[in-house]
Parts: sequence; C-alpha cells; structure tokens
Amino acid sequence: MRLDFNVLWIEDQPAHVDAQIERISQLMKQEGFHFRPTLCRSIDEVRRAISTDVFADEVDLVLVDWDLGSNLHGEDAIEAIREQVRYKDVVFYSAQRAPDELRRAAFDKELEGVYCTSREQLVEEVMGVFESLVKKVLDVDHTRGIVMGATSDIDQMVSECLSAIYAMSDESGKTELLVQAQQFIEEELESLSKLAAKMRAASHFDELHDARSVFTANDRLRMLARSMKTQLLEPHKQYRGSVTDYLEKVVPKRNTLGHVARVERDGKYVLIDRKGNVFDLETTRGLRRLILDLRADFRELLAALKSGAGGSVGS
Repeated sequence: MRLDFNVLWIEDQPAHVDAQIERISQLMKQEGFHFRPTLCRSIDEVRRAISTDVFADEVDLVLVDWDLGSNLHGEDAIEAIREQVRYKDVVFYSAQRAPDELRRAAFDKELEGVYCTSREQLVEEVMGVFESLVKKVLDVDHTRGIVMGATSDIDQMVSECLSAIYAMSDESGKTELLVQAQQFIEEELESLSKLAAKMRAASHFDELHDARSVFTANDRLRMLARSMKTQLLEPHKQYRGSVTDYLEKVVPKRNTLGHVARVERDGKYVLIDRKGNVFDLETTRGLRRLILDLRADFRELLAALKSGAGGSVGS
C-alpha cells in the first residue's frame, strides 16, 4: 500500500465523471491517500496502459463504464483486463442499466470480483471498496511503511532540488553550496570520529546502536531550508513554509516511527516511542494527510527549480 491509490478507469466520455473524480479525491484525501486515476476511453487504450507488468502491479482498483460506445460494453473491457490484471477488484457502473443487469452481464462472462452500481452511486461504491481494501492492510505496521516510503520519495526530491539550485547558481553561489555541504560532512565526520572512539570503548552491545551515516537526508533538507531564504530562490518563496513544515513536523515523527515498539493495548496494536507517545491509526492518518500536501509542494518546487536550471537536472 502506498499514499497513491491507483485506479484504472475505463470511460469513453471522461467529462461525464469529472464530479465523481473530484468527490472521490476529496474523500480519499481525508483518509490520507491520493486518488490517482488513469483514464482510458477504449479497450485498445486499456491494453496499452496495462501492457507492462509494473503498471498492472500498481493498480489498486478498476472502474468500468457499461456503455463504451461503438457497440462495446464494459463486460468486454473487464474480460480483456482480466487477461492482464487478474485479481484486482472491479467496480462496474452505468447510467443506463440497473446494477442487476450489470451483474447478469458479468455473470454471463464468468467474471468474478465485480461490484455493480449506478453512476449516481459510484462514489459511495468506490469508497466502500476502498475502505475494504485499506482496512485489510492498514494496521499500524503498514501505515509506518507508507510514511517511510513517502518520506523517502521526498528525500530524493530534496536532493534533486539542491542539484537544481546548484545548476541555477553563479560561481560564487556554487562555491557557497559546496562549502555548506562540506561543512555538514565535516561535522558528521567529526561526530563519527568521536563515535568511533566511543564504540571502540564500548562495554555493552547496546552502545553500538548509535552509528550514523555521513551527509544525511536531514543535512540535505537543512541545506534546502537555508537556500530557500536566499535571493536566488525569492521567486519560489511560497514554498519556504512547506520545506520548514516538513523539516519540523514530519521528519521528527518519521524518525520516531523508525524506532518505535509495537504494543497491544485494549485489544489493538499501537506504536509507542521511548517517551511513551502513542502512534495509532488516527495519528498516522493525520501524518499521511500532511505528507500528501507537502509532497505536492515539493513536486511543484522541484519542477520550478528544474525549469530554472534548464530542465537538465536529474533527467
């Protein structure tokens, strides 16, 4: 499970479901997930979309309209999809046919795992299937993995942002960035030297758990936060708060989630840190929502910086 909930959506008139897409996006965002539909107008487009194993593996749900135009019907599309994406749930809907008729069409094709509904009830049906799928995997351990995966993506964007800033800078700016990075590394090396001496003098195995790497993701993030305050990045000042919020509100919780214990409490499993703070599903839901918003800002910032750097950074 990821922050992105990927849907393969077959609809020959996508404008007819704009309202449903918007509503589903809002509801999933409240749960801390990003609704990401891939819209296809025809069976041929579907076959092209699912032609790679990577894409098929990332599909979480399939939505299919009954009337696909040119005398093609949804059950035929589902049959074609099942050849490549065998075990994904399907929501089969129509504005013209009753759900019972859709069920009969799916039954005649021997199609399983198909939920049938009207277009009017499509949002409710999709959210019902979404909640069922999410509840199967969204325990505290899985939600910890979701947070770790999403923040790793942002860490990579931070690195690419710094590369773009370097490419945009004049010679003195490039030198300053290099010096900043080297200062971080020198500080880490000094800390590692002290740590190595401490490790060599350790008398208990538990003392060996404090090792750290050099020029960490947090170092890069702090560099980006500094750079956001410079004149060079004044055109992108609207993202300063996002970088700071990620540094101050997400990173500490991400780091804590990496070192928590899974404990049963009142019949449910929760994650508890060394200070006794509890990370339950409600806490992590709020964290996912925050990460979703900040991830979107980091993507916009990175795109703007790459554009300013000539579009060559990280490509």
